[in-house]
Amino acid sequence: MSAKSEKTAPLQKVIWAKIRYYQSVMDISDAQLADYLCVCTKTLRTYEKNAGNLTIGQIESLLVHTGLSIMDIIPNNIEQ
Repeated sequence: MSAKSEKTAPLQKVIWAKIRYYQSVMDISDAQLADYLCVCTKTLRTYEKNAGNLTIGQIESLLVHTGLSIMDIIPNNIEQ
């Protein structure tokens, strides 16, 4: 099976998984993460199902509050 034919997760889902990973590593509560993303905690649960509405502005806000870099959040194996 070639790399092109393998099914990959949507970019938004991968980014959301990395955000949740860093939330766990940095011991950030859901309330604090929601505050960093400028959303309510209910929205975090919505993103679990579909992170398609997660914006660049929200990601930027998270990076500012946590000190993470964009390279920490964006997967390094994006196919061209």
